[in-house]
Parts: sequence; structure tokens; C-alpha cells
Amino acid sequence: MKPFLAQRGLAFAMLATLLMVVGCASIDDGGRTMTFSEAEIGRLLAERGPMQRRLLEVLDVRVDNPRVRLLPFSNRLSTELAVATTERLSGKTYRGRMSVDYGLRYDDLAKAIRMTQVKVNDLHIDDLPSPKESGISRLGTLIAEQLLEDAVLYRFKPSDLKTAEGRGVKPGDISVTSKGVQITLAPLER
Repeated sequence: MKPFLAQRGLAFAMLATLLMVVGCASIDDGGRTMTFSEAEIGRLLAERGPMQRRLLEVLDVRVDNPRVRLLPFSNRLSTELAVATTERLSGKTYRGRMSVDYGLRYDDLAKAIRMTQVKVNDLHIDDLPSPKESGISRLGTLIAEQLLEDAVLYRFKPSDLKTAEGRGVKPGDISVTSKGVQITLAPLER
């Protein structure tokens, strides 16, 4: 009976530890997976933004206001974002929207969840003359895919996983389900 209680105590300690580590994620499957809901992923993305970049010393681009959707059948997420581009010479700002979908992977070295296989589905900038819009959309799509590929969605703090690692687990495979983004807790290699 004592080994059973010891195992349950260890499982409870791991569960409590991971709840403290990730805070917003729920733990299920006997403490072997963490799940971030669609709303929690949206909040994590919003906390990472707005993302601002200067392109070719000509344009300043700002991306914010993410709206996330789960795509469980393709194991991906979809995110719609507001886009603002400002021409540095004229100071004129154009606003629009962008829709992307992407997979997720855990980067063990960086202790981070990263975007992967980013695909821009739609990029529309308001108030551009029609001839310019097509070229800018194509160029913007290529640039956005390159900028977002391998971008960090969430980075664990060094102290976040120390206790979990002490219990012999770490984040592993990531999948998108109808309940949210599910991270499997894998045993540490010893």
C-alpha cells in the first residue's frame, strides 16, 4: 500500500508543481499533459505583442490584436492580426489585417514553444491603389512568413521548469486538439 501512496504523492506533487509553473494551463491525462485553451493562447500572443519591425529601412510594421482559432484537424492554430505599416519617408500609415496558420514545436534548448510552418492565408492593406496592393500583398506575405517562422510563442523562465525537471519531466510533443494546445510531459533522459 505504501508504494501506491508514494506514487500518488509524487503524481500530486508533479501536478501541483506544473500548475504553479504554467499557471493558466490545465493538467489532464493523469498529470501527463498540459492544455492551454484557445483563450489562453490568445492571451499569450497578446502579451508577446505588439510585434514591431523595420523592413529594409523603408517601412515600420506593427502587428497586434491577435484572434486565435484552434485547427485540430490539421494540428495547427490560425491567428488573425491587425497590421499597420508606416512609410518612413512620407510618414503615411496604412492599416489592414493578416491571417496566418502555423504549427507549434517545443524547443528544448531555448525552453520555448515556437511557431513552425507558418503560412500567410490573407494579407490585406486598406486604402492601397489596386495595382500596388497585389505586389505589396505578395511581398508582405513572404516577409511575414519569414519573420514569424520559428517565432517564440511562449518562453519558460529558467526557474519555471526546475521543480518539474526535479520530478523527472519536461515539456515534449505539442498537439492542437479541440480543447486547446496540448503539451505532453515527457520523462527526462538520464
